Amino acid sequence: MLLLGIMWFGRAFNIYSTLNRAAREAAVAAASPSCATCGNTSRTQSDIQTNVVNPILQAAHLDPSQLQITNFKQDVALTTAENGSKVSLSYPWKFKLNWFSVNPWGLQTFTTGITIVAESQARQEN
Repeated sequence: MLLLGIMWFGRAFNIYSTLNRAAREAAVAAASPSCATCGNTSRTQSDIQTNVVNPILQAAHLDPSQLQITNFKQDVALTTAENGSKVSLSYPWKFKLNWFSVNPWGLQTFTTGITIVAESQARQEN
């Protein structure tokens, strides 16, 4: 049981670090313009999710369809002199091994899964 607990914690930490990186890269992509010759238009949420966030999740063997973008804001006043973007992601994770729940029967309703959350912000550079 201790070995399974170590494996579960390791996978949860791996998912958290992956979400943290995906949120950071999404915030940087949202803060930067799409291209210099296109009139400095901001990238859309769907474009960032498809081209930035989903490849990061797929590299960590996570299902991008389970990802929830809970907060996606562009041109947010980070300080009085700076604007930027904020991105919040959440991903549900269930404690399973080979597609079967391996929780003790008495703790089934308590430990069926957690929602891992990551948030990041980036400032716009001129």
